[in-house]
Amino acid sequence: MVNYGDLTVSILAASLPLTMPILYASIGEVYAEKSGVLNMGIEGVMSLSAFVSLWVTFTTGSYPYGLLAGVVAGLAMGVLHSYATVKIGINQLIAGLMIYFLALSLGDFGYVIATKTSYLHVSPIAPVQIPLLSGLPVLGPILFSQNVLVYASFVLAIILGLVLYRTTWGLKIRAVGENPEAADSAGINVNLVRHVCVILGAALAGLAGASLVLGYLGLYATGDTLVAGRGWIAVVVVIFARWSPYKAIAGAWVFGLGYSIAAVFIGSGLFSGLGTASGYLLLAIPYIFAIVFILLFHRGTKSPSSLTVPYKRK
Repeated sequence: MVNYGDLTVSILAASLPLTMPILYASIGEVYAEKSGVLNMGIEGVMSLSAFVSLWVTFTTGSYPYGLLAGVVAGLAMGVLHSYATVKIGINQLIAGLMIYFLALSLGDFGYVIATKTSYLHVSPIAPVQIPLLSGLPVLGPILFSQNVLVYASFVLAIILGLVLYRTTWGLKIRAVGENPEAADSAGINVNLVRHVCVILGAALAGLAGASLVLGYLGLYATGDTLVAGRGWIAVVVVIFARWSPYKAIAGAWVFGLGYSIAAVFIGSGLFSGLGTASGYLLLAIPYIFAIVFILLFHRGTKSPSSLTVPYKRK
């Protein structure tokens, strides 16, 4: 007999590590879009960084090196995307899709080559048991028994929110995204701000991919079956969050909850009586959430005025 109380706790506890990669990616995309640049390549960047971080961690035995490698892989894709969209002025949608396919292909190619000699896998980073708090009923396993990358994602969202709304640099980013001509007239280097934000966003997408592997799965899978739409969902979260890192926490958690419901229900066998089709239906839950959110929250949302619009100084 299923214990629905334990099942609920399991779903909520698993939702936070599944929120983590979506949150990293979405707060990075908030910065990119706030400066006026859309990155549709997040999914591919996450996939490439997931492979790179896994391979480096497996090879060196060092999780910090693996995380750094994942961030660097994302950063490299960010430099390429930034050069294409900000420097050259290529259509941002086309450039983003090119980055997606390039990064995804590189990740899969590297994985196939690497696994010719060994099977790549690592143990996910162990949860941190916070003294006293981790032993609390219900709240303990949900909030106080997570790995350090989970906690870091929420802290980073708050810090980057403060930077965006409480600092001069954040004001420059928002000015560039809303009115680049006026920002240029005020002495702000528009393209420099955009370069930095796009590269930062891609680096955080790299951290998202690395955290998914090192903080949750411990392995890689080809064909975009590992990231499994989380990069696309991060773009939806940005819209839901109205381009706010703070609100992105709630948005990312909702989708993390969707992934968690699917994973826990599949693992519990609760719907096994419906046959193999039930698994596919459950895996669709996060995407159903995405459709519902788009329908509910697309009205009243106002994107940065210069989003997707290249800027050339006259």
